[in-house]
Amino acid sequence: MKANRAATRVSRPVVVRASSEKKHVQVEAATITALSTVLMAMPAEATSITPSLKNLIGSVVAGGVVLLAIFGAIVGVSNFDKVRR
Repeated sequence: MKANRAATRVSRPVVVRASSEKKHVQVEAATITALSTVLMAMPAEATSITPSLKNLIGSVVAGGVVLLAIFGAIVGVSNFDKVRR
């Protein structure tokens, strides 16, 4: 008697490879959307925001811009200088 092929077949893991450029574009789009939302909401709420809260929000936005620039530089260098093994 022959064994059932489906029962004896070994399952292999599925490997999905997404390009880092797509991830970079998605992260950049999400960051820009978040920053624009925060910046658009600031003038409408400007009457109830204290100066210290305004400075905190500005610092968080500036930190996000710096992190985005660092991430962009890392992605750019990694795409430009590929390692071949």
